[in-house]
Amino acid sequence: MNRLRVTSTSTKKNTIIMMVGITFFAVLLTLNIIKLVTMNIFQPLEFAFDALFLVVLFNRINAKYTCEMYDKCLVFNKSSLWGKKRYDIFYPSIIGIYKYQPKLVEITKFRRTYRLHSALDASDVWTIAYTVTTINGKKENCRIYFKPGDLFLGELHRVLPGKVMINEERVILADIAGSK
Repeated sequence: MNRLRVTSTSTKKNTIIMMVGITFFAVLLTLNIIKLVTMNIFQPLEFAFDALFLVVLFNRINAKYTCEMYDKCLVFNKSSLWGKKRYDIFYPSIIGIYKYQPKLVEITKFRRTYRLHSALDASDVWTIAYTVTTINGKKENCRIYFKPGDLFLGELHRVLPGKVMINEERVILADIAGSK
């Protein structure tokens, strides 16, 4: 099977907006350094605030997320300023894939949630709900937010019929039925 890959990175427009933010905080940090050198006024909160925002904005721009389809699993790779991380999800453990809709209260409790997409990508967010068996033998529900394309979703639908592009209620019912 040929590997199908989807990548989530920031769009050019959003990168330009982030660069404006980086420039703004770099100017503020430079002004704080000039104030320290010329007037001996040290304000650690301003330094920390400006440096923190610079690091967060750089991380947002540089983060790259890929999802690849293999014969037996989906592989998510995340690379950012903090390093690389890989997540493998085997097809039998997938409960369902549905379009993300924010909610205040959820019926299904997810032990872990991973955001594996660029917040600066304009695509729709989808959710993969899956189960993981811990070292103790306990099953936990997890989910991953990602941004696939239509071609990728179509291929997932071919591999996992009845589990892709479904509504969240069917995922909840499948989870309840699987936990009994």
